[in-house]
Amino acid sequence: KTQESMMNEDVLFKAGDVVFDSESSSDIAYFIMQGSISLTLQLGIKEITIQVGENQFVGDAAAVVTQKNNIDKLHYHGRAIALEDVRAVAIPIKDIKQELENCPPLLKAWISSFISRVLVVVDELANT
Repeated sequence: KTQESMMNEDVLFKAGDVVFDSESSSDIAYFIMQGSISLTLQLGIKEITIQVGENQFVGDAAAVVTQKNNIDKLHYHGRAIALEDVRAVAIPIKDIKQELENCPPLLKAWISSFISRVLVVVDELANT
């Protein structure tokens, strides 16, 4: 399926399938309905792997990471692989950005502040 035909519908991944890789362009995040995913994040020379499961998003960092200046400086790489059969809902990044723009001012300010702090931590980790 194309990215456009998958948007806002259930998508099935088999164990071992690559759900996303930040080295490939993608305008879609996934909300996991069933199953779990191994998410590997590499910042500079540091790498961590976490397990992401039901009621969590993967690929959603694209909604905010690309807004940062000097993104090349981060040396960020993310890759998600299905650990088992996974059912997820594909959500366009543009829809996430639109929701962020339309949320109440206090929530918008908190999200912006939180994202800014996370990006500072990411920057610091990448440079150590």
